[in-house]
Amino acid sequence: MAGRNPAPAFAVRSCEGVSLFRGVEKGAAPIIKDEGNAARCIVFSPDGQLFAWCNGKSIVVAEVGTGRKVTEFPRSRTTAMVFSPKRTFLAAWEGYQIKPGATSGANNMAIWNIATGELVFECIQKRMDGWEPQWTDDESLCARNVTNQVDFYEGQNFAKGIVNRLQLPGLEKFSLSPGAAPYKISAFIAGKKGAPSSVRLYEIPRFESGLSNKSFYKADKVDMVWNKQGTAVLVSTQTEVDKTGQSYYGETNLYYLTAAGLSVAVQLDKQGPISDFDWSPDGTEFVVVYGFMPARAALFNKTGDRVKDFGSGPRNLVKYSPHGNIICLAGFGNLRGEVELWGREKCQLLNKLQASDSTVFEWGPDSRHILTATTSPRLKVDNGHKIWHYMNGLVLEVPCKELWDVKWCPAPGQYDERPISPKPSGAVQTAAAAAKPGVYRPPGARGAPSTIKLHEEEEKEDEDDEKEGDGLSKAALKNKKKREAKARAAALAAAAEGAGAGASAELTKDRKAALEAARVVLAEPAKAAAAAESAASGEGGSEGEKKLRNLNKKLRQIDELKEKQARGEFLQANQVEKIQAEASVKEEIRALEAQLAAAKVK
Repeated sequence: MAGRNPAPAFAVRSCEGVSLFRGVEKGAAPIIKDEGNAARCIVFSPDGQLFAWCNGKSIVVAEVGTGRKVTEFPRSRTTAMVFSPKRTFLAAWEGYQIKPGATSGANNMAIWNIATGELVFECIQKRMDGWEPQWTDDESLCARNVTNQVDFYEGQNFAKGIVNRLQLPGLEKFSLSPGAAPYKISAFIAGKKGAPSSVRLYEIPRFESGLSNKSFYKADKVDMVWNKQGTAVLVSTQTEVDKTGQSYYGETNLYYLTAAGLSVAVQLDKQGPISDFDWSPDGTEFVVVYGFMPARAALFNKTGDRVKDFGSGPRNLVKYSPHGNIICLAGFGNLRGEVELWGREKCQLLNKLQASDSTVFEWGPDSRHILTATTSPRLKVDNGHKIWHYMNGLVLEVPCKELWDVKWCPAPGQYDERPISPKPSGAVQTAAAAAKPGVYRPPGARGAPSTIKLHEEEEKEDEDDEKEGDGLSKAALKNKKKREAKARAAALAAAAEGAGAGASAELTKDRKAALEAARVVLAEPAKAAAAAESAASGEGGSEGEKKLRNLNKKLRQIDELKEKQARGEFLQANQVEKIQAEASVKEEIRALEAQLAAAKVK
């Protein structure tokens, strides 16, 4: 067994066979190499000690550290495998088929004891969705889903048969909680004939009363993801069709249930699909990426309240590092592959990478390296895998004619959490030094700033927006920015027209008249908006009264920030400074009120 902080290992499955490597150095010799073009699947044990693959002839299990073959099982068509938590058993599934002349198919799901090589259980499992048997972390129980029920077996003795059963009409999916006993189970019950669907939490084996329950109508697909401690579960629901017509991918919702009885819908402040979500390793918080592009990302605490907004951007994936000290927000698929790395402690942006055309993304077990890959059949060209350092950029790139899969080897507890690395000087982030291709612009518009924006960028909600607001409301500030943008556009248009005319630097009489008319037109709405804002807010009077109103507004904002702080919400540094200035603001208000009172007496 390797010592502390070993070089991370990873496996590659391609048209050239299956390979296992240790370290991220270029040209490293593989620990395991099984050549051939029929490799079907690869999997590591949860503790990273064993590695299994199907090479088209059989299932082979080997040690990661030495490459020594442990055992082999005669299953040539296997397409999916999973180890039990303590790597006692290996389960495998292959497509169900009925051979010519037979009335039924053979058992296509099997479980073996790895140490003895004994086949301990097999059955027919027609659907690949939900085929995996699920064990508790101590392997005392094993569960599998059948029609309208979950069957439980003794995890170490399948010969005893079914020892318990959870029966619920309409039960389609379940998930066992990780962590220590007592174990819980979440069950999805599909709604029928107008009845709502629901997710219920139970403690095993107390199925007579549930721990928590959440009902909802819009759910054709459901994902249930527990935190690592087994105390709470996030439930993502999706409909096949969005009846409102707003999304091609159907309507999505997210619910938060705890073993203590809490069940709430996670409140999201932007319309659109839920792209991704991820639990922190300590199970006390989670991040959600949601909304139409540019998608927003937000951090939620263990009561389901939002405590941090990461703003919006081209992203559809979120992943915590194994140590939980870095949060990755990225955009793949039909997005350009921009990867944002945020430090969790201060919620600051550490670095950006560009991993274009990636179909695979995984954090390394050391929380310092990232694995991305372009795989087939999702993409037929430019296949290969890349390994990045989260601050130093690309460290390894290996092209491949046809890459099917690549995985890090897990190594729980083998790596120490290290402080954040300093960002190197210079640009490091791209896989290729070539500049990004730009958007086509006609010759007459080249060399001048563009006045067109594809997306309206959104600001972070918890940033202090008072700096450039001059005391205006959000609506008035928005109108002011629009007016300024129109004025800049008019000026740029006039400048471009003047440049196109060529010779004279002075404006012609006609252009002068046009610009003057534009100023008048732009000024009228500005005056009207300013008058409406003044009337709505009661502005007017002396400069002292205006200053007093602004100070009172600042005091109200401080009270709101103090309420957020009391609820345990995350505050920015400038917001904390604003709270600390409360005494000086109150003192300034008292002095100004006395000054105004004395002026009225006179």
